[in-house]
Amino acid sequence: MRYVLIIWLLLPVCMVFGQTFPNEIWHDGKVVLNEGDTLKGLIKYNLDTDLVQHKLMDSGTITTITARSLVFFEIFDGTVNQYRQFYVLPYHVRRDYKAPVIFELIYQGNELTLLSREKVEYQVTSYPYAVSGTYTRLVLVYTHYFLWPDGHIEIYPGKKRDLLWVMKKKSAQIKKFIKTNKIKPDRRRDLVKTVTYYNSLFENPETKAN
Repeated sequence: MRYVLIIWLLLPVCMVFGQTFPNEIWHDGKVVLNEGDTLKGLIKYNLDTDLVQHKLMDSGTITTITARSLVFFEIFDGTVNQYRQFYVLPYHVRRDYKAPVIFELIYQGNELTLLSREKVEYQVTSYPYAVSGTYTRLVLVYTHYFLWPDGHIEIYPGKKRDLLWVMKKKSAQIKKFIKTNKIKPDRRRDLVKTVTYYNSLFENPETKAN
């Protein structure tokens, strides 16, 4: 019982202080500006404010870049050991107003493209190890968006019915794909699989006919 109590006391501390989020650290990468200039060096981003910081490796000089001055940036994210690409696109932040917003490119397709934005939020979680009660921890939460060829961007609420509406041109095939592959529409890797398949229906004549 003593050891369970120690774990119970230390677990929230480990969860809060033991995790590093990708927007908190500097990444090797490059930034492309509206004027066409490309800046290489260390990159830090904040999607809450749509700001990017660029640091020169030799001098350590830091420049803050707003979304209005930015076209694209790419980083190598050591927390997931892969390259990530972000684009600035016009988005309806209000019904009558578009603003430049930073989106991460998750999957690019000719018919439908999957984008994402991330945010660190507090989440209430139950204690493991059969210990009753809950605690609050910080987690990285993703919100996904769909981009159409005409530039229209729409947020994805994460429900099956929303996914079928977005892919209504091929709804019968998508319904079958979701059932056969036990797709969970709110899980990123399943969402990527579904968007990839949806695009393939327009590229592969044999699949398209099914």
